[in-house]
Amino acid sequence: MSNNINADQTANKTEKLTAVVVKNTTSPEEKKNGSMHYTIVCSLKEILNFNVFENLRVAYTSDESIKRITPKHKEIYQSFEDAPNRFIQRHSGFTVICNDIKVSSPQEYGINTVTLDNASLINGAQTQDLLKTLLEDYEGVEAYESVNIRVEVLVEKAPDERIEIAIARNTSTNVSNLSIMGKKSYFDPLEVGLKNILGKDASLQKSETDDAIPTQTLLQTLRTMTPKEIRDEFKSLKNSPVKSYSGKAMVLNEYKEMVDDEEKGKEQNPSFESSILNYYRSFAGYAWLEYEKWSSDKGWIPLWKKSERYQKIGKYNQKDDSFDLTWAILCPLLYGLQHFLYEEKSGSWKIKYSDTFDKKAYMNYVLDRFKDSGFEPQTFAKDRAYYQDLYIFVSDYR
Repeated sequence: MSNNINADQTANKTEKLTAVVVKNTTSPEEKKNGSMHYTIVCSLKEILNFNVFENLRVAYTSDESIKRITPKHKEIYQSFEDAPNRFIQRHSGFTVICNDIKVSSPQEYGINTVTLDNASLINGAQTQDLLKTLLEDYEGVEAYESVNIRVEVLVEKAPDERIEIAIARNTSTNVSNLSIMGKKSYFDPLEVGLKNILGKDASLQKSETDDAIPTQTLLQTLRTMTPKEIRDEFKSLKNSPVKSYSGKAMVLNEYKEMVDDEEKGKEQNPSFESSILNYYRSFAGYAWLEYEKWSSDKGWIPLWKKSERYQKIGKYNQKDDSFDLTWAILCPLLYGLQHFLYEEKSGSWKIKYSDTFDKKAYMNYVLDRFKDSGFEPQTFAKDRAYYQDLYIFVSDYR
């Protein structure tokens, strides 16, 4: 690799790989989103010093990490030692995200130079670090140095999408986080809040196998409905309504940070209670009721029937005359409703619609804005302007 760029550099991170195979494997969906996808085969040494500034975890062998090498990592190490020529088949490879890609004309023997702009290794950092150590131990051993590896390259310029991709590509950790946090009682107070409103039979998902109210969906709902006065107190919530739509993994980590911060506050003052968590816990049951009410409202059915384009708003079951509004429409809709939330003297949060609120008019207005987005659910849900538009619309009914 031609240039070794550290993760802490703030300049654009340009990386160059010498590849033996380069394939454009972009899907129609990625092309439509203005993204690209490439599959590259190159020698291991090309990826060894690749920067990891957008990787979610520090390598296990790094001095900065408190973690230790797991049996799985030892297995990777041994697998490489035993059969380096089979490594590319037996392991998932590396994933890189970048803003742009340039592929040179094929040189002798089909060799290409691939230039990646603003690039980062988002999956495989721990394998990278382990194999770097191994090659240092076997310096000069050609059988190891010339081993080819497969690199998946995701070309994506949108910063928010890059974050979500990095999180999603570490799914195994995120899924287990739900169970780990459930085991450590992170969700218990939230479940109490649910039961206070929905009844003792209400339960919250505390592991990926639980058949209960999905925790991450509830957190997304609570986040998008958070009143401005509380939102402004919490840095990650401020001015970021769109993340409530796409950040299913992010909201879990964000909630953990809230709880951890509250615990730190209690070390100084045992009676300390986080204002954001007070809202989450007291409003959880009401938030879920709003989620269910708006997502299944039959008032969507005549709007759905307008034309084939409007059918993207959700699913209509003709057999039982039921409707399920897609989250891409529901999330911005719920954001507008934060005007109706209020805090009681007891500190608990509730919701009360004004007498002048016209539900039908609001539903029609939501669909008008959806039309403005080109009838594309993701475009609608990922544009902050639509959230603000609905927020302003509802403000007239306060």
